[in-house]
Amino acid sequence: MNKENKDPKRAFSKKEKLAVELVSGRTGDADHINPHSKGGKTTVENCQIISPTANKKKGAFVYKPRKWQQEFMDSWNRRDEGIPFMLISIPGSGKTMATLEVARKWIAAGPDRRVVIVVPTVNLKTQWAKEALQFGLELQTKEFGTNFRHGFHGGVATYHLVGNSPLLFRKLCSAAPTMVIFDEIHHCGEDSHFGSGIKEGFELAKEKISMSGTPWKSDGKPIPFVRYDGNGYAVGNYSYDYPHALRDGVVRYLAFDHAKGSIQNDLTGESSELHEGITDEEAAFRLNRLLEPDGEFVRQQVRDAHRKLCECRKAVPDAGGLAVCKDQTHALKIANVIKEETGCYPSIIVSDAELENDNVESFRKSSKEWLVAVKKVSEGTDIKRLQVLCYLTNTVSELFFRQVIGRVSRVRDMEDYEGYVYLPADPRLIGFSKNIENAQVLAIKEEAETEGREIERGESQMDFTTYTTQHEGSEVVLIGNEEVSVQEYREIERISESQGLSMEKVRAVRVMSGISSSNVSMEETKELTTLEERCDKWRKKCRKSAYYLSKLLDCHPADVHKNFAPQKGMSESQLQDKHKKIIAQINQLKL
Repeated sequence: MNKENKDPKRAFSKKEKLAVELVSGRTGDADHINPHSKGGKTTVENCQIISPTANKKKGAFVYKPRKWQQEFMDSWNRRDEGIPFMLISIPGSGKTMATLEVARKWIAAGPDRRVVIVVPTVNLKTQWAKEALQFGLELQTKEFGTNFRHGFHGGVATYHLVGNSPLLFRKLCSAAPTMVIFDEIHHCGEDSHFGSGIKEGFELAKEKISMSGTPWKSDGKPIPFVRYDGNGYAVGNYSYDYPHALRDGVVRYLAFDHAKGSIQNDLTGESSELHEGITDEEAAFRLNRLLEPDGEFVRQQVRDAHRKLCECRKAVPDAGGLAVCKDQTHALKIANVIKEETGCYPSIIVSDAELENDNVESFRKSSKEWLVAVKKVSEGTDIKRLQVLCYLTNTVSELFFRQVIGRVSRVRDMEDYEGYVYLPADPRLIGFSKNIENAQVLAIKEEAETEGREIERGESQMDFTTYTTQHEGSEVVLIGNEEVSVQEYREIERISESQGLSMEKVRAVRVMSGISSSNVSMEETKELTTLEERCDKWRKKCRKSAYYLSKLLDCHPADVHKNFAPQKGMSESQLQDKHKKIIAQINQLKL
């Protein structure tokens, strides 16, 4: 952009900020809706109020939409306002980021607007709230009342909560202009009161975006705000399918390993196999028996999947494996099998809190090898380091299958462009896999045709293994007998080539300057907390200090708290002020 076209005024005045605070009902930092660096004017109509933490997070983040995301946003901008919009995009393609950018712009375009995001699982509430921070949005995830607490732009709730309290959300939508985003909305077809809940709760919402990772067919109970075609399939206003995502490099290519297995009746000695040429009924019976944790089939599947995971970790040290199980009891037994066969202590994620010994967030940040789960991380949860899937569940619907394999299809900017799926040779699963393989062949064929290369007529019939490669080599590279990561090696190589220096000299200078991959990764893992998390922290500090003060005063802690407003409704600054005053009293008594 030419300098003469850029607004020389960078900061908003106090009067401008105050005007926007009065209109929006929020306090915080004045921020440009359209960035100043991209020509955004420093005027009240281009001003939004966001929290200092969100502003800091947003300042370090520049959203650069992928081609498909920009196309979706353009399609959204051309919509008929107020008409429900459906986005269908494969798992791992970036639906969350695209819809958050839409929500950010919508909130900034009018006074007192808010957004509500509805998700299928509890852990996704935190994930959405964290992602929203990058866009300058603070989202409440608990303790919903007749309005959102001060400082929040909206909230994230589960379908279960909405189904049980639809009138609460109806009231929230009636209080101010509201956009609602339904994440993985097909879940509303699993429980009838979810569907009735979102209809009653969000009927008054100004804008509605429904999202799903794959089209699904109605079972006779249409989900509210969703359009269906003549065959009963959900229809998207914008769709992004698997072949397009492969060509764009958004998802990994997947290799499927189907293992035949046999079961033997210990009483009669009769043996039968699970393979492609049996009926669905025979397959269902044999599959259920085959997945018993004590059997040799499961143990061999675990050994094969772990062998592949170890190979992947040579190139990608934090690559992870996911074992999806039938139920909670089954998951605990499978975790024990993994421990016995591999020596690894897996994380276990199940829906019952009493059985949960880990959580999604801690596994995402760790480099642990295995995650064992039922359905809690089958969809939506973004753990990009998962690269190997061991399918040990007897749930065989295509919708579930596509959502589960989506856990190992998410690409990072690393040497992890393939995912590996270990499956029983169930004819239904084989059929689902072939659909994915055909899409991969189609993507390769279309890409080659685009580049002008002629494709042999029979190439579409080639076995999928033709298109896959093994992850070989090591993540560790030697420079002057010193080990460095691939990421650091590439940076040293770039500097070496541009400056005409040896790679060993470049590495030595980086070491003396304190630049290393460990320093970089430490900086990258610093994470800002949400407003809700910070308020919870200050409430705990206030309770702890009030308890200590009550001991000094020989009174009940409630007698200390009654001198202040109720903590539940306090803002972060009010909680900090309360804590400061209590500490001052404690220090005064100690004198």
